[in-house]
Amino acid sequence: MLLCSVRHCPVKSICALIYIDFKKVYYISYCKGSMMKNFNLSVLGLIAGFCSASLGIGGGLIIVPALILLFGYEIKKAIGTSLATIVPAAFVGIVTHYIIKSGNIKFLIVLFVVIGSVIGAKFGAKLANKISSKILTGLFALLLLFVGLKIISIINLPTESVSNLTIPLLIILGLAAGSASALFGIGGGIILVPGLNLFFGLSIHEAVATSLTIILPTTFAGAVFHRKFNNINTKVLKFLIPLSLIGAVFGAVAANSLPSIALKTIFGIFMILCSVKIFFSPYCIK
Repeated sequence: MLLCSVRHCPVKSICALIYIDFKKVYYISYCKGSMMKNFNLSVLGLIAGFCSASLGIGGGLIIVPALILLFGYEIKKAIGTSLATIVPAAFVGIVTHYIIKSGNIKFLIVLFVVIGSVIGAKFGAKLANKISSKILTGLFALLLLFVGLKIISIINLPTESVSNLTIPLLIILGLAAGSASALFGIGGGIILVPGLNLFFGLSIHEAVATSLTIILPTTFAGAVFHRKFNNINTKVLKFLIPLSLIGAVFGAVAANSLPSIALKTIFGIFMILCSVKIFFSPYCIK
């Protein structure tokens, strides 16, 4: 009956055709938009994996701000998804570092720092779930700003080397890194790398490789705790993770063969710009 009425009415026929064409255009546009989003997520995974293994930071400093600024994620969802992405990327980075130069990974240090980091991760995940999203976003922006300024040496903190690798100090370092990891969705390397390098006398290459090894169980624990609060978007992991593994391999190779001054400078400036952008975004406290 409807088909007959459409056939015998030119106006209705034209309207029906326009409606069908509109649905086709909308569907095509939706597919193209979805494909572009998936492509961007894959590129993000590649960059995060590279930075993870080359700087020993985990990659959360790339993933969390990108998910917030480019994909409109709420801060807690970005944190949980970031931690779930870091775990396999860190594993591949560790294996590559070990193959290239196994002596750079100090397993005794890893053992004691992980004890503190796992406890800290549980505390950080619970705290992140209790703090409002706007306050948490503001704190993350300040963290990015501080680390960016530290990496490009605008901020220089006085340090004193620790002569003996005392177990309590390593556990305290782990507590701080684990808490920051689960609280902000980062690997914790921004605390571990300078801490191991400045206070425990490890070379920068040893600090990077050892930090990445500590990050694996730390981020795994953080991801497990965040999963309980439903803070992980599992749908985007299939686009973030694959290329992050490739990026981790190249990052580990770069860390052992290329000078890191230029990379650190670019990365530091990037974090400062991200901190400013996030702080003035609608997701942040005003």
